[in-house]
Amino acid sequence: MAALYEKTIAYLLQYIDENGLQSGDQLPPESKLALQAGVSLVTVRRALAELASQSVVRREQGRGTFVLRPRVRAETTRVGGLRNSLHLDARSTLLTRVLGCLSRRASIDESSALGLPESAEVWEISRLRLLNDRPVIWEVSTIPKVLAPNLGTYIEARDPRSLYDLLDEVYRLKEVREEQMLVSRPAQPREIELLGLMRFEWVVEINGVSYSTRNAPIDRFRMAFVAKSFAFRLATVPSQAVEAIELTPAIA
Repeated sequence: MAALYEKTIAYLLQYIDENGLQSGDQLPPESKLALQAGVSLVTVRRALAELASQSVVRREQGRGTFVLRPRVRAETTRVGGLRNSLHLDARSTLLTRVLGCLSRRASIDESSALGLPESAEVWEISRLRLLNDRPVIWEVSTIPKVLAPNLGTYIEARDPRSLYDLLDEVYRLKEVREEQMLVSRPAQPREIELLGLMRFEWVVEINGVSYSTRNAPIDRFRMAFVAKSFAFRLATVPSQAVEAIELTPAIA
Protein backbone atom coordinates (compact mmCIF):
# COMPACT_ATOMS: atom_id res chain seq x y z
CA MET A 1 0.00 0.00 0.00
CA ALA A 2 1.34 3.44 -0.94
CA ALA A 3 2.40 5.74 1.87
CA LEU A 4 0.45 8.96 2.41
CA TYR A 5 3.19 11.16 0.95
CA GLU A 6 3.29 8.92 -2.15
CA LYS A 7 -0.45 9.40 -2.64
CA THR A 8 0.14 13.14 -2.21
CA ILE A 9 2.75 13.07 -4.98
CA ALA A 10 0.22 11.38 -7.24
CA TYR A 11 -2.33 14.08 -6.33
CA LEU A 12 0.12 16.88 -7.12
CA LEU A 13 0.99 15.38 -10.51
CA GLN A 14 -2.71 15.06 -11.27
CA TYR A 15 -3.26 18.67 -10.20
CA ILE A 16 -0.55 19.87 -12.59
CA ASP A 17 -2.08 17.88 -15.46
CA GLU A 18 -5.72 18.76 -14.87
CA ASN A 19 -4.97 22.46 -14.56
CA GLY A 20 -2.71 22.52 -17.61
CA LEU A 21 0.22 24.01 -15.72
CA GLN A 22 3.28 24.65 -17.86
CA SER A 23 6.92 25.36 -17.13
CA GLY A 24 7.14 28.45 -14.87
CA ASP A 25 3.54 28.28 -13.64
CA GLN A 26 3.09 28.53 -9.88
CA LEU A 27 1.33 25.97 -7.72
CA PRO A 28 -1.04 27.09 -4.95
CA PRO A 29 0.43 27.73 -1.48
CA GLU A 30 1.39 24.64 0.52
CA SER A 31 -1.43 25.26 3.02
CA LYS A 32 -4.02 25.23 0.22
CA LEU A 33 -2.54 22.10 -1.33
CA ALA A 34 -2.64 20.38 2.06
CA LEU A 35 -6.30 21.30 2.48
CA GLN A 36 -7.20 20.13 -1.03
CA ALA A 37 -5.32 16.85 -0.66
CA GLY A 38 -6.60 16.26 2.88
CA VAL A 39 -3.14 15.83 4.37
CA SER A 40 -0.83 17.72 6.72
CA LEU A 41 1.61 20.45 5.74
CA VAL A 42 4.47 18.11 6.61
CA THR A 43 3.20 15.54 4.07
CA VAL A 44 2.78 18.16 1.33
CA ARG A 45 6.28 19.50 1.95
CA ARG A 46 7.75 16.01 1.79
CA ALA A 47 5.90 15.32 -1.48
CA LEU A 48 7.04 18.62 -3.00
CA ALA A 49 10.63 17.94 -1.90
CA GLU A 50 10.53 14.59 -3.72
CA LEU A 51 9.14 16.19 -6.88
CA ALA A 52 11.81 18.89 -6.65
CA SER A 53 14.52 16.19 -6.44
CA GLN A 54 13.12 14.77 -9.70
CA SER A 55 13.14 18.24 -11.34
CA VAL A 56 9.36 18.23 -11.77
CA VAL A 57 8.96 21.38 -9.66
CA ARG A 58 11.22 24.17 -8.38
CA ARG A 59 10.82 25.50 -4.82
CA GLU A 60 11.88 29.08 -4.12
CA GLN A 61 12.04 30.27 -0.53
CA GLY A 62 9.66 33.14 0.08
CA ARG A 63 8.07 32.82 -3.38
CA GLY A 64 6.51 29.37 -3.62
CA THR A 65 6.63 26.29 -5.86
CA PHE A 66 6.80 26.42 -9.66
CA VAL A 67 6.44 23.81 -12.38
CA LEU A 68 9.88 23.11 -13.77
CA ARG A 69 9.32 20.34 -16.28
CA PRO A 70 5.94 19.81 -17.96
CA ARG A 71 5.09 16.53 -19.64
CA VAL A 72 6.71 15.91 -23.01
CA ARG A 73 4.24 15.32 -25.83
CA ALA A 74 4.91 11.99 -27.52
CA GLU A 75 3.58 10.68 -30.83
CA THR A 76 4.84 7.11 -30.82
CA THR A 77 2.95 6.25 -34.00
CA ARG A 78 5.32 8.41 -36.05
CA VAL A 79 7.94 6.28 -37.81
CA GLY A 80 11.63 7.01 -37.53
CA GLY A 81 13.92 7.61 -34.57
CA LEU A 82 12.62 8.36 -31.11
CA ARG A 83 13.46 12.07 -31.35
CA ASN A 84 11.07 12.28 -34.30
CA SER A 85 8.30 11.07 -31.96
CA LEU A 86 8.92 13.57 -29.17
CA HIS A 87 8.12 17.28 -29.12
CA LEU A 88 11.34 18.63 -27.59
CA ASP A 89 12.46 22.22 -27.34
CA ALA A 90 15.86 23.38 -28.55
CA ARG A 91 17.34 23.20 -25.05
CA SER A 92 16.47 19.53 -24.51
CA THR A 93 19.02 16.76 -24.96
CA LEU A 94 18.08 13.17 -25.72
CA LEU A 95 20.84 10.60 -25.24
CA THR A 96 20.93 6.83 -25.68
CA ARG A 97 22.80 4.45 -23.41
CA VAL A 98 23.15 0.87 -24.70
CA LEU A 99 22.69 -1.52 -21.77
CA GLY A 100 23.31 -4.71 -23.67
CA CYS A 101 23.27 -6.53 -27.00
CA LEU A 102 22.99 -10.31 -27.01
CA SER A 103 22.29 -13.11 -29.44
CA ARG A 104 19.68 -15.67 -28.38
CA ARG A 105 16.87 -17.91 -29.54
CA ALA A 106 13.52 -16.28 -30.18
CA SER A 107 10.59 -17.15 -27.94
CA ILE A 108 7.44 -18.65 -29.43
CA ASP A 109 5.69 -15.26 -29.28
CA GLU A 110 8.65 -13.49 -30.90
CA SER A 111 8.88 -16.09 -33.67
CA SER A 112 5.18 -15.63 -34.40
CA ALA A 113 5.34 -11.81 -34.37
CA LEU A 114 8.45 -11.69 -36.59
CA GLY A 115 7.43 -14.47 -38.98
CA LEU A 116 10.39 -16.65 -38.01
CA PRO A 117 10.85 -20.40 -37.64
CA GLU A 118 10.55 -21.56 -34.04
CA SER A 119 13.68 -20.79 -31.99
CA ALA A 120 15.32 -18.77 -34.77
CA GLU A 121 18.21 -16.55 -33.67
CA VAL A 122 17.57 -12.90 -32.85
CA TRP A 123 19.41 -9.87 -31.52
CA GLU A 124 18.11 -8.44 -28.26
CA ILE A 125 19.19 -4.83 -27.80
CA SER A 126 18.43 -3.05 -24.52
CA ARG A 127 18.70 0.74 -24.44
CA LEU A 128 18.05 3.46 -21.89
CA ARG A 129 16.93 6.89 -23.14
CA LEU A 130 17.94 9.94 -21.10
CA LEU A 131 16.13 13.25 -21.50
CA ASN A 132 18.19 16.12 -20.07
CA ASP A 133 20.32 13.52 -18.24
CA ARG A 134 17.30 11.83 -16.60
CA PRO A 135 16.38 8.25 -17.59
CA VAL A 136 12.83 8.32 -18.95
CA ILE A 137 12.48 5.38 -21.38
CA TRP A 138 13.71 1.78 -21.33
CA GLU A 139 13.52 0.11 -24.72
CA VAL A 140 14.19 -3.51 -25.71
CA SER A 141 14.32 -4.36 -29.44
CA THR A 142 14.28 -7.89 -30.88
CA ILE A 143 15.59 -8.14 -34.46
CA PRO A 144 15.96 -11.30 -36.58
CA LYS A 145 19.62 -12.21 -37.14
CA VAL A 146 18.78 -13.46 -40.62
CA LEU A 147 17.93 -9.85 -41.58
CA ALA A 148 20.91 -8.22 -39.84
CA PRO A 149 23.56 -10.92 -39.35
CA ASN A 150 26.36 -8.77 -37.89
CA LEU A 151 24.28 -6.03 -36.25
CA GLY A 152 25.85 -6.82 -32.87
CA THR A 153 29.27 -5.76 -34.20
CA TYR A 154 27.96 -2.27 -34.98
CA ILE A 155 26.23 -1.97 -31.60
CA GLU A 156 29.28 -3.12 -29.64
CA ALA A 157 31.50 -0.73 -31.63
CA ARG A 158 29.23 2.14 -30.49
CA ASP A 159 28.28 3.12 -34.02
CA PRO A 160 26.90 6.69 -33.73
CA ARG A 161 23.91 5.99 -35.97
CA SER A 162 20.51 5.24 -34.48
CA LEU A 163 19.30 1.64 -34.60
CA TYR A 164 16.81 2.37 -37.38
CA ASP A 165 19.42 4.29 -39.39
CA LEU A 166 21.70 1.24 -39.12
CA LEU A 167 18.93 -1.09 -40.28
CA ASP A 168 18.14 1.22 -43.20
CA GLU A 169 21.65 2.18 -44.34
CA VAL A 170 23.45 -1.13 -43.75
CA TYR A 171 20.74 -3.75 -44.30
CA ARG A 172 18.20 -1.85 -46.46
CA LEU A 173 15.51 -2.42 -43.83
CA LYS A 174 13.57 0.84 -43.90
CA GLU A 175 10.74 1.12 -41.40
CA VAL A 176 7.50 2.46 -42.90
CA ARG A 177 4.88 1.53 -40.32
CA GLU A 178 4.34 0.09 -36.85
CA GLU A 179 1.65 -1.80 -35.00
CA GLN A 180 1.48 -0.87 -31.32
CA MET A 181 -0.36 -1.74 -28.13
CA LEU A 182 -0.25 0.78 -25.28
CA VAL A 183 -1.00 0.02 -21.62
CA SER A 184 -0.44 1.90 -18.36
CA ARG A 185 0.62 -0.17 -15.34
CA PRO A 186 2.65 -0.08 -12.10
CA ALA A 187 6.40 -0.09 -12.65
CA GLN A 188 8.21 -3.41 -12.20
CA PRO A 189 11.38 -3.74 -10.09
CA ARG A 190 13.80 -3.58 -13.03
CA GLU A 191 12.04 -0.47 -14.37
CA ILE A 192 12.12 1.16 -10.93
CA GLU A 193 15.88 0.55 -10.84
CA LEU A 194 16.69 1.73 -14.36
CA LEU A 195 14.32 4.70 -14.49
CA GLY A 196 14.88 5.93 -10.93
CA LEU A 197 11.21 5.57 -9.98
CA MET A 198 9.50 5.35 -6.64
CA ARG A 199 7.87 2.01 -5.89
CA PHE A 200 4.33 3.29 -6.37
CA GLU A 201 4.95 4.94 -9.75
CA TRP A 202 3.53 3.86 -13.09
CA VAL A 203 4.92 3.43 -16.57
CA VAL A 204 3.30 3.50 -19.99
CA GLU A 205 4.34 0.34 -21.83
CA ILE A 206 4.26 0.19 -25.62
CA ASN A 207 4.65 -3.18 -27.33
CA GLY A 208 4.84 -3.26 -31.09
CA VAL A 209 6.24 -4.55 -34.35
CA SER A 210 7.97 -2.48 -37.05
CA TYR A 211 7.48 -3.31 -40.74
CA SER A 212 9.65 -2.65 -43.79
CA THR A 213 8.62 -1.34 -47.22
CA ARG A 214 7.90 -4.95 -48.19
CA ASN A 215 5.47 -5.26 -45.30
CA ALA A 216 7.84 -7.66 -43.54
CA PRO A 217 8.36 -7.49 -39.75
CA ILE A 218 11.85 -6.29 -38.85
CA ASP A 219 11.68 -5.48 -35.14
CA ARG A 220 9.58 -6.45 -32.15
CA PHE A 221 9.99 -3.82 -29.46
CA ARG A 222 8.93 -3.01 -25.91
CA MET A 223 9.24 0.49 -24.47
CA ALA A 224 8.56 1.57 -20.88
CA PHE A 225 7.98 5.33 -20.53
CA VAL A 226 7.99 7.15 -17.18
CA ALA A 227 4.27 7.93 -16.99
CA LYS A 228 4.59 11.29 -15.24
CA SER A 229 6.97 12.60 -17.89
CA PHE A 230 4.91 12.10 -21.05
CA ALA A 231 1.55 12.91 -22.63
CA PHE A 232 0.71 10.66 -25.57
CA ARG A 233 -0.96 11.69 -28.80
CA LEU A 234 -2.26 8.96 -31.10
CA ALA A 235 -3.46 9.45 -34.68
CA THR A 236 -5.09 7.21 -37.24
CA VAL A 237 -3.56 6.56 -40.67
CA PRO A 238 -5.64 6.91 -43.86
CA SER A 239 -6.39 3.49 -45.35
CA GLN A 240 -4.90 4.49 -48.71
CA ALA A 241 -1.56 5.17 -46.99
CA VAL A 242 -1.45 1.59 -45.71
CA GLU A 243 -2.42 0.23 -49.11
CA ALA A 244 0.42 2.20 -50.73
CA ILE A 245 3.16 0.15 -49.03
CA GLU A 246 5.54 -1.25 -51.65
CA LEU A 247 5.05 -4.97 -52.24
CA THR A 248 7.42 -5.39 -55.18
CA PRO A 249 9.03 -8.87 -55.22
CA ALA A 250 12.71 -9.01 -54.38
CA ILE A 251 15.09 -9.24 -57.32
CA ALA A 252 17.11 -12.44 -57.25
